[in-house]
Amino acid sequence: MKPNESDEPGSADYNERLWRRSRNEKIITDTQPLKERAGTNRWDTSTALLSNPTQPTKMCFHQFEDHIAVADDRDTVCIWDWQNHARLSRFSNGNPLGSKINEIRFINEDDQALLMTGSSDGVLKIFRKYESKSEVEIVTAFHALPDLIPSNKNAGLVFDWQQGQGKALVAGDVKVIRVWNAATEVCTNDISARSGSCITSLTSDQVAGNIFIAGFGDGAVRVFDQRLKPTTAMVKVWREHKQWITNIHMQRGGVRELISGSRNGEVRLWDLRMDTSIDIIHATRDTLRTLAVHEHAPVFTIGTNRHEVKTFNTDGTYLSTYEPHVSFLHSNRSSPIMSTAFHPHRTLLACAALNDNHINLVSC
Repeated sequence: MKPNESDEPGSADYNERLWRRSRNEKIITDTQPLKERAGTNRWDTSTALLSNPTQPTKMCFHQFEDHIAVADDRDTVCIWDWQNHARLSRFSNGNPLGSKINEIRFINEDDQALLMTGSSDGVLKIFRKYESKSEVEIVTAFHALPDLIPSNKNAGLVFDWQQGQGKALVAGDVKVIRVWNAATEVCTNDISARSGSCITSLTSDQVAGNIFIAGFGDGAVRVFDQRLKPTTAMVKVWREHKQWITNIHMQRGGVRELISGSRNGEVRLWDLRMDTSIDIIHATRDTLRTLAVHEHAPVFTIGTNRHEVKTFNTDGTYLSTYEPHVSFLHSNRSSPIMSTAFHPHRTLLACAALNDNHINLVSC
């Protein structure tokens, strides 16, 4: 039987794939020394200012291409080339009026990447050729949370992508966490959240892919194991946070830290084997609006409601404060931070504030 063209040595597809693989390995090798610097240097060197056409609310960097995906507070997605400061494409996610894009993520990044979006009407969509104005198209779209009521308030829909398994973990203002196989569009598992509160954030172990962690609106953090029965999948619960979990994230690399942040400015570090948090950092006295964790370097950053982006080492050491640019017409320095995102490999941070369409790129 004839192999696929992409597996045939010498074919255009095969050569492309080979080139991508060596480029990806080079990026990982070249950025390795930078990660040591990231945990000690100040993160306040402004490298670029991108003028987005709409208010950025969610941002995500591609691991290997020079792409950053930006979603606004309604249904628009913009793709930027952050290296050349150029907008590559702008398209509608197609979610209904009254709903918004809750999450945006690149998937299959080591090959031909796709873009996954999740909106507050409960729908997951996957786009291909997202960087092309004329060729962007939907690969698939499915109702991941059919019982979710479209809303601009509350948590809406949250998801985490497990690349190794090709699965999406989906939750939100519902009492279950659904595990979807993206290729077959089949829900493979319905796991009880064991809480009356909404799920505000999901993160998972990207190595084996069995363990995932959920943050809740009441401040609880629960650990689940997909290998167990859906009714007994919850293996641990921590109740140390007393307010809404803004974000919880487990690093893909580095020491694979698990970090959570709650509205009251409290950031905690966890070890899955322990019954209590291993460290607590009082990052701000103001409202903590965003939390972003670098995938490989020992740093995290928080955005406050007082227009500050504060960066810390994971050992609790404060590194720097950065105030994003504000346009002349909206020179209100108290506008809250809307979104923060780290590049997975490089020492690059994107941040955006409310009532301002600019995306600030910062490095250390």
